[in-house]
Amino acid sequence: MSGTRETIIETAFLLFLKRGYKAVTLSDLERAVGMTKGTFYYHFTNKEEVLKEGISEYYRLLNRKRTEEFEQIHSLREFIDVTIRHLLEIDNYSAKSFDSDIPEILCLSLLVEVISIYPEFREVVLNTKVSWLSKLEQLILQAKRKGEVRDDVDTSILAKNLLNIGVGVINYLIMHQDISYALSAVRSQYEQLYSLVKAG
Repeated sequence: MSGTRETIIETAFLLFLKRGYKAVTLSDLERAVGMTKGTFYYHFTNKEEVLKEGISEYYRLLNRKRTEEFEQIHSLREFIDVTIRHLLEIDNYSAKSFDSDIPEILCLSLLVEVISIYPEFREVVLNTKVSWLSKLEQLILQAKRKGEVRDDVDTSILAKNLLNIGVGVINYLIMHQDISYALSAVRSQYEQLYSLVKAG
């Protein structure tokens, strides 16, 4: 991204992820970007517009990265290993730009905060989930053809379970406020599910 407008979107989005949408004020954005209130209003009408553009840009980049990643994954085991690695990166999250690997779970946490205010984000999340499920189902079918996954496993249900385990990190964090516990619990769920569905 380049230019003042893009810098505002990127900086604001990263602040929203870190501190929450409601907690970030226009003054916070002005300081973070090094701009005046007039500069902000030259590019945007309000904070909501910046949030919407940030989420749209994030999901555009995430879907591109996912597509590239899936082209490199050739087994369900690889998928689980990559997914766990991404979850572990939450603990060391220090994104400075959209080009950084921003864990999706952080964006989902932000969406949980704002979805009641901006219900149109449901469609963004739904479209992403449908795309992700489709990729997972294709990977599972490929794993079945290669003999990695049992033939009697329901492809659609397995894909949904794999997707929901990752999202479960939010629940663990809310309940326990301990990221290491949350990641350990989620890793155990992935490993247990894989052991149940693998062939042989």
